[in-house]
Amino acid sequence: MILVLVIVCILSTIISSSPAEVTNSQQFPKAIIIGVKKCGTRALLKFLSVHPAIAASSQEVHFFDTPKNFRLGSDWYRNQMPIATTNQYVTIEKTPHYFIDRHTPKRLAHLLPDVKLILILRDPIIRAISDYVQIKSRHEYYPTFDEFISMKNFTRWTPIKIGCYAIYLRRWLKYFPLERIHFVDGENLIQRPWEELQHVQKFLNISNDIRQENFYFNSNKRGFPCIKQPNGCLGSSKGRQHPFISDITRAKLKNLYSTCNRQFKQLAQINFPWL
Repeated sequence: MILVLVIVCILSTIISSSPAEVTNSQQFPKAIIIGVKKCGTRALLKFLSVHPAIAASSQEVHFFDTPKNFRLGSDWYRNQMPIATTNQYVTIEKTPHYFIDRHTPKRLAHLLPDVKLILILRDPIIRAISDYVQIKSRHEYYPTFDEFISMKNFTRWTPIKIGCYAIYLRRWLKYFPLERIHFVDGENLIQRPWEELQHVQKFLNISNDIRQENFYFNSNKRGFPCIKQPNGCLGSSKGRQHPFISDITRAKLKNLYSTCNRQFKQLAQINFPWL
């Protein structure tokens, strides 16, 4: 009997210390950057990816917002995640379209009820212009931004609709408590990224490893911040020059977004300078 117990103990020790247990694995995300498009989601993920506790997805998965992908099931979703080492206990993915998709909040809450959500936002006027610039880059001939805003139904134009953040946040608050959502000021992420990263790291309950000394500003990218690592700056598609916008257009959008911003401020209980 004693010999049997000794053998069992030895086998247990071998199994518990075997490579099979400590090998890298793919995990469901503990945090998701759900939006907003053209507000700095890629930059935020890039900056977070240098943290030793984070395994960051290199692609937008589009699981919850795409019927074709959603039908593939939760195992498929987990297999899209990066392989995490034993020290990387926080897996993060980002898909900015999640924020505006009406099906995602319910689906996400059902599969990952304890997930933490990160939402980065900018001044909606600047966000709309940035969205326009990206769309225009794909077309040889395209109306000017002022021409779009002069149209009767300009509020139905997607780059404008997205900026009314309160509409979409209400959907998310039906399924997730406010304390599970962290709001990042996209304007401050450009100016003082270390401040926003400090708040995000605290929200994720990880050490404050990403600090001011980890950043530098690239004059070739309109002064956008870069992280000190290989390929630490955003790609060539980032930092495009924004077109001139007339005072009439700007006033029109400011009037449109004033109500949306006030509602969002109340819902999110935040007070970013541009709100």
